[in-house]
Amino acid sequence: MAPTAIGDAPVTETPPDSRPAPFSVPVLTYPRAQATVAERLARRASLIDADLVTRVHALFTQVKEHGDRAVLAATRAHDGVSLTTSHIPEATLQAAIGELPTSLRAAIDVARERIERVNRELVPRDVFREMEPGVRVGELYRPLDSVALWVPCRKGPLLSTALMLVTAARVAGVPRIVVLMPPRADGSTDAATLAAARLAGAHDCYVGNGVALLAAATHGTESLPRVAGVFGPGPGAIAIAMATAGMFGLKTVVGIGPTDCAVLADESAEPRLVAWDLASEAEHGPDSASLLATSSESLARAVATELGAIIDGAPAARRENLCQVFGEAGRGMLVVTPDFSAACALAAIFAPEHLSIACRPERREAALASAVAGEVLLGPYTPFAAANYALGITAVLPTNGAARSISGVTARDMLRTTTVGELDAAALAALTPTIVALARYEGLPCHASAAEAR
Repeated sequence: MAPTAIGDAPVTETPPDSRPAPFSVPVLTYPRAQATVAERLARRASLIDADLVTRVHALFTQVKEHGDRAVLAATRAHDGVSLTTSHIPEATLQAAIGELPTSLRAAIDVARERIERVNRELVPRDVFREMEPGVRVGELYRPLDSVALWVPCRKGPLLSTALMLVTAARVAGVPRIVVLMPPRADGSTDAATLAAARLAGAHDCYVGNGVALLAAATHGTESLPRVAGVFGPGPGAIAIAMATAGMFGLKTVVGIGPTDCAVLADESAEPRLVAWDLASEAEHGPDSASLLATSSESLARAVATELGAIIDGAPAARRENLCQVFGEAGRGMLVVTPDFSAACALAAIFAPEHLSIACRPERREAALASAVAGEVLLGPYTPFAAANYALGITAVLPTNGAARSISGVTARDMLRTTTVGELDAAALAALTPTIVALARYEGLPCHASAAEAR
């Protein structure tokens, strides 16, 4: 049999008798399968336990006491990699840029420019308004003086994450931007991601154990000075480290766990496109979660067929991920609900990182009104992949249901907000009775006198 080619790499087709059996994606009917749906939803909540919290806090203490030595020790112990330093020299960064293939460099430049444009639109401007005669209030927005950005690459390079985080920090005006990355077995890290980070505006890059590096950025070490904010996606230990950094006064956005997505669809959706969207997020890893919530059983059945074909044709490593996500013990599911409102409600309970709405125009308003997600993508021509790479909106988003209360990371997060107020004499006189009454009730006479003295 003649070999076929994928890109420039010739491969030999697998003999039919040695191929894995076709994968069958189950379709669940809600609420009859409510217990199964609830069980799969609950699997996303098993990423953090008390023991993990204790170990992360202990490592923060070690780094606080021993600095760089503790970071290198943690990298040996937890990553199996011995380093002499975590700091990546500028020469290494420049070499990584020089080694970029022309097509990848062009893609990085396009994505970076689009991310910058979107973030510039989102950055808030100073506000100072007269609420009534003599009363002016407002807010000032100023960049954090430094940030450390965690860019994972355990499941594969995520140079898009580096582009989004670093570009957001640069647009915010952060004067010192540090990128932190995990090591590969030989102590290096992904060269293209380093190049993307440097091109986007990172000033320094470090490699090492993620929790230890975040602890270093929190407390400061000999080679990594303390920063004002830490951001980035990651699994449970990284999420705990981010939260711990917040306990020490750093600004952060905690994103918990692996990627997840949902497609909210009615009978008008194209099954093949829905299947590709579900697969594109599920292929990240076996712990990903992909949900189809639909009122159309025929759509769900068609998506199951398309998705099965995608899984069967996927490269071995990605096929394994997809099989686990949509398998019996996974977090992926295709669910048929009694009506479209119930599908909207299920998607809101799931509260995904990424939500695609694929429905008739007359249903879109209701779908948007009920949406609980890190991002919402509308229409058949806005795949998750577009938002992940080239649309310009952030793909560093809350996972594991955290979208109920947490937002994605943009330039806004790299800013600190200062409220401002001003009263003239007449306005203060009008407010003084209120100030005095409340101050006296709280037992704070100097507060009352400070107003009366004017």
